[in-house]
Amino acid sequence: MKTAIRTLCLIIFLVTLFLIGVNVEDSSQDSNRSFISTAQAKDNKDSAGCRRCTLASLKGCYGYSYTGTVQGFGSIAAVGPINFDGEGNTSATYSVNLGGTNFQGSFTGTYTVNDDCTGTITINLPRLGISSNGRFVIVEEGKEAPFMGTDPGVTVTGLARKL
Repeated sequence: MKTAIRTLCLIIFLVTLFLIGVNVEDSSQDSNRSFISTAQAKDNKDSAGCRRCTLASLKGCYGYSYTGTVQGFGSIAAVGPINFDGEGNTSATYSVNLGGTNFQGSFTGTYTVNDDCTGTITINLPRLGISSNGRFVIVEEGKEAPFMGTDPGVTVTGLARKL
């Protein structure tokens, strides 16, 4: 019984060390190896307590919606699913109403993420033959990303929420 309790305590201790992240140095090789758990990576903060982000902070399937205006066309509203691969690539489908006309399509694009959790996105819209640009901020540990358009003549704001 005492052996089982000791073994259980050792397992709990090792799991706890793993969850908080432990740097392990392998002296038999020239390089250092770091083992950092997902829990620690999600809680990556700077000295001021602000969360730090990477491309991998925006990964997975999200649902998005936005509204605004496009100069020369009027109001715009769109919804759809979007996928971020955690490596700077994105793809999506959309349903949009632009100036009273509804249509659907898809796009691909690229995105960047700064360590302060802000980022940029460029999407290629083949149906229109143009690309569009925006900025976003990752919040709620990657669960949401409010965004805005940055192209001249386009005023849109929206939210992408993890599915």
